[in-house]
Amino acid sequence: MANVHWTATEREMVLEGAVQIMHSSTLSPLEALRAAQTRLPASRKRAFASHSAAVGLLLELKSRAANHVPKKKPIETPTPVESVSTAPPVDAPVMANTLDDLVNLIAKHIAQTFKSQIHTTIKELEHEFKMPRHDPTYVATGIHKPKVVIIGLMNDQAQVIAREFADAFDLKFLDAEKAIGLSPSDADAYLLMKKFISHALYYKYQQFPNHVLVDGGVATLRVWLHTKGKDL
Repeated sequence: MANVHWTATEREMVLEGAVQIMHSSTLSPLEALRAAQTRLPASRKRAFASHSAAVGLLLELKSRAANHVPKKKPIETPTPVESVSTAPPVDAPVMANTLDDLVNLIAKHIAQTFKSQIHTTIKELEHEFKMPRHDPTYVATGIHKPKVVIIGLMNDQAQVIAREFADAFDLKFLDAEKAIGLSPSDADAYLLMKKFISHALYYKYQQFPNHVLVDGGVATLRVWLHTKGKDL
């Protein structure tokens, strides 16, 4: 699924499907993008390993989801059935019942829409709080340790690196998507995970002579910290 470039029709199909999925489930925008690709042939699907791989699509999807109003089903008024009765005719409150049904339907629709939006917001907040938060200041321990900023790791990957190297380095972990809008902290080295960052983020940190593009995963990062990191 590498290097797949969607046509305008495919892109619109996936975005429209993702909007419908977000309004009918509790999936996050990224999960909805993945799920909406069931409409595409296997050879046209894209992996979207992280938020940074679909920044533009996610922004447009969130905008569409926020402005999307599901089509209301027309209210069908039951056709009265004529019947023969010996009892005196009684005027039934047909209009009152129909109006009550309409009010109830609108209320249920509004409640469902808010419920879907709240679920989406909670999912986004869960992702946000699971990621290590950016702190522009380093904790003073009295012991000199090289300051290293690592950008692009997932939460569980960051925890593995922190446990292994916290004694040797003053580590900071930044989410690739949020790092674009943050001012770089002072550091001895900026380690950029090539597979999980955007070109815009790389160009931003390319100005620093101490930036390193890590071409691999956690194993490659560990090797660098064990070897090159000793020279910091």
